[in-house]
Amino acid sequence: MKPHDANDEVLAPASDFQPHTDLLSDILRFVRLKGERVLTTRFRSGFNVEFQRGMACIHVVQEGELRISVEGRAPLRLSAGDIVVLPHPARYRLSDGGRPDAALEAPLAIEASGVNISVLEHGHGAIAARTISATFQFENKGGVSPLLGLLPDVVHIAKDADQSAVLIRDVAQFLVVEHAAQEPGAALMISRVIDVLIIRCIRTWAKSLGPRQGWIGALADARVSRAVAEIHRDPTRNWSVEGLASVAGMSRSRFAEMFSATVGEPPLRYLHRWRLLMAFDLLRRSNLPVGEVAHAIGYESEAAFSRAYKTMFGTTPRDGRLTASG
Repeated sequence: MKPHDANDEVLAPASDFQPHTDLLSDILRFVRLKGERVLTTRFRSGFNVEFQRGMACIHVVQEGELRISVEGRAPLRLSAGDIVVLPHPARYRLSDGGRPDAALEAPLAIEASGVNISVLEHGHGAIAARTISATFQFENKGGVSPLLGLLPDVVHIAKDADQSAVLIRDVAQFLVVEHAAQEPGAALMISRVIDVLIIRCIRTWAKSLGPRQGWIGALADARVSRAVAEIHRDPTRNWSVEGLASVAGMSRSRFAEMFSATVGEPPLRYLHRWRLLMAFDLLRRSNLPVGEVAHAIGYESEAAFSRAYKTMFGTTPRDGRLTASG
């Protein structure tokens, strides 16, 4: 049997331990990812399209080259086969301005209410670039902002990243087929396919990371991921650092050090935060009394729960529920 801590590297190989629960699926299920709309773009010479801050979006480049300029970030050149995901609503521009000889057209503004165009065209002359694009959202935004905040403004997956990029492009093609057919159930099918695309993109991006904090950091280390997954699976359990270290297959001291380095906070503080995020969600999607919500996430005292909740969210559980319902 392999002893605890046999691997002394900062990041353990993913093959050493496999978490009982898929941590990424767990997080995305909690934040409730929902695909929205699909559109194809046909950009011609001089195209210059500005998207106002609205829905999160994915663009899969099918042909040609383009430049994406996200507000507050350096422009990024994309070519056929590249994929870019903007997980946070952002103001950004797609153009062929990356070419030294490009003469840009007057910008075409897409309103913040979301893209509701099936085919988006701009520019003149021959096709310069085509994309399959889609919008999506995280429905449980308020309570999970600390989780979503760990995602970058731009997730870029290069065409030659790995086999995942090919799979993402193939799945995107299915979006176009389903959208064109408009058979019964098409809206649900399109939403689910967009979900698959985003999950695959985040997974591919996460695999390429070095040390990070939060649940993204946990994804980078299989042993820590295993412990975090157990916290999510059974958050009301009276966890100790020793118990979580045993789940991870590590000594207490090594586990505590590794957890803080990858997740960005000690194990029991992460447990505390996760419980309160669950409470936030429960208060908004159920009519359970505050006391029952407190008990459901592992608090014996409603008063202690209310104090902890206010410290994290800046409002009492009751006031938070009224704000959500109003």
